[in-house]
Order: sequence, then C-alpha cells, then structure tokens
Amino acid sequence: MVSNLIAEGNFVTALDDITMKDEDGKAAHYSYCDIWRFRDGKIVELRAFVIKT
Repeated sequence: MVSNLIAEGNFVTALDDITMKDEDGKAAHYSYCDIWRFRDGKIVELRAFVIKT
C-alpha cells in the first residue's frame, strides 16, 4: 500500500513504510521512496531509496 503518490510533469513518486526481515530473520521497519521518470508513456528511469527507521 502506498501512503503518498505524487505526480508532476514526467515524474511519479511513491512513499510509504515497509517491514522486511533483517540479516537475523527479525522484522525490521523501513521507509522507502520510488521515483519513476517517464518519456512517451514508458518508464525510462527508476530511482529507489530505502532507509531503516
């Protein structure tokens, strides 16, 4: 589930929080940001950032 979806010009940005297992198999919480850039209706670039919270 995406909590924030921001679109402007050729860019769409998705923001939210996720839970994944860490190196020890324990649940760890993260925030992420995906940024897509479009040209002619196709994705031409994706940048993704994840930080442990």
